Amino acid sequence: MDKLNLNKVYVLNPFYHLRHDVHRVILFSRGGTDNLCSRNWCTFIHPLQAALLSFFTYERPLKETIGLLCDFFCRAEEDIVKWVTEYINNPYPIHNNSKYGKIYFPKRVLIKVEEAGDKFKYLQLNANLFLWKKLDLTTRRLYTGPLIVTLMLNNQCVTRCKYCYADTSTIVRNPLSTERLLELIRESSNLNVERVNLMGGEVFLHKEWHILLKELVLLNIAPEFLSTKMPPNEEVISKLKECGYKGILQISLDACDDEVLHKSIGTKYGYAKQMLNGIHLLDKHGIKYQIATVLTNYNCHIDILKEMYLKLSTLKEIHDWRIVPVNNSITKEYKEFSRLKPTKRQMLDVFNQLQEFIDGHKGFPIILGRDVIYKRYRQTDGGSCNFAGSECSALTTHLFVLPDGKVTICEQLYWNPLFIIGDARLATLKEIWDSPKALELYSLRQEKINPLSQCSQCYLFEKCFSYHNRCWSDIIKAYGNDCWDYPDPRCKFAPEMKNNLGYD
Repeated sequence: MDKLNLNKVYVLNPFYHLRHDVHRVILFSRGGTDNLCSRNWCTFIHPLQAALLSFFTYERPLKETIGLLCDFFCRAEEDIVKWVTEYINNPYPIHNNSKYGKIYFPKRVLIKVEEAGDKFKYLQLNANLFLWKKLDLTTRRLYTGPLIVTLMLNNQCVTRCKYCYADTSTIVRNPLSTERLLELIRESSNLNVERVNLMGGEVFLHKEWHILLKELVLLNIAPEFLSTKMPPNEEVISKLKECGYKGILQISLDACDDEVLHKSIGTKYGYAKQMLNGIHLLDKHGIKYQIATVLTNYNCHIDILKEMYLKLSTLKEIHDWRIVPVNNSITKEYKEFSRLKPTKRQMLDVFNQLQEFIDGHKGFPIILGRDVIYKRYRQTDGGSCNFAGSECSALTTHLFVLPDGKVTICEQLYWNPLFIIGDARLATLKEIWDSPKALELYSLRQEKINPLSQCSQCYLFEKCFSYHNRCWSDIIKAYGNDCWDYPDPRCKFAPEMKNNLGYD
């Protein structure tokens, strides 16, 4: 941490934001890099801690700020200095101990104003805004609405991937207008969301995607990346630049071999060359991109991936290359889909051989999705709070708006009527967040659970369901649509899976 200089101006790192959530305050990050902030950060802090940080949304010397804090908290200067010091340019995340448990803060909470540069255009916050009556630092569901909104612009695509998890068969007769989508974007901004994601189908098949993206950039809630399987061209690149988009373009490419791509994603011969030409165009225009590869039986061969590596190693603007094993799909028949999955042994052999390239590679990061292979099923004790991996955001922080305006809780559940919680044509995002259907799903009672489900009699029910970390889509993938209220397949009390999610 830096030594305090009372004449310096310290400010709240502009990549961090405070959102009052009735009974606590959400501290979250938006944008930035790993050097500048703790990316994708989201924790609950005490309203008094938020009040303290709000004093650093003004551009004034630290000595003046400390005096104001002394008056506000009615504490001696030495106490205030002690409180403030731990947040100033802290190199690592920290935590405070309280009677409510540990309260976590990201790295570099307060920084010198010159380090913030032109990014310091912070909304000046009044400490008195952070009032509360009942403190709640544990409930995962946000009181004031979603933190992340995803707008699915269409369910059309330029490929026919055999492993695709998307619902591309539902016919969308009346998609949301651009005007309504812009209204939802502005409402999201008013809710102080972290970001609004745009996805498809294929984003670039929406005729006015650039209008939506430009608004997101202006409101500083643009997505971290846009995913595409369309070969980039000059028109798309020109519009990306016009929008001022600084995020990453994710290029989905499973091989550089047309024969492999024709069999696995249904593209015509010449697609691989078009895609590589498009990636070189991105290089030419200085646009950052990442490559996403789904590992299936079609491309789980070292020669195919080595060829890709040799092609990618010549690129300049590539951010990283991610290779992730194929996952089950709700929309595909399992018996046919299972033929796409390599065995655990096949994937580990390929990953081990790729590791030799990675160890000697000094360019972009190559990320191997080993965690998926080692995912543990039917072993975890203690309920959903103990499940390994990223936590489920359904019903806690995330809303997913389908192309026709129907709103669901998860991007992989699509138009499943069990999980449709509202309609963005008829209601605001906040109204949908608080809708009877959303609250019913969030507060499922044990007596409403299917008697055939182990959850119906489980002594851990309250602990498990109140934490809300069960993966609804994995449950349906493993047991079928009628078994949506069965245990998460990771739970030690889960029955044998009808459709195996693993790679054995």
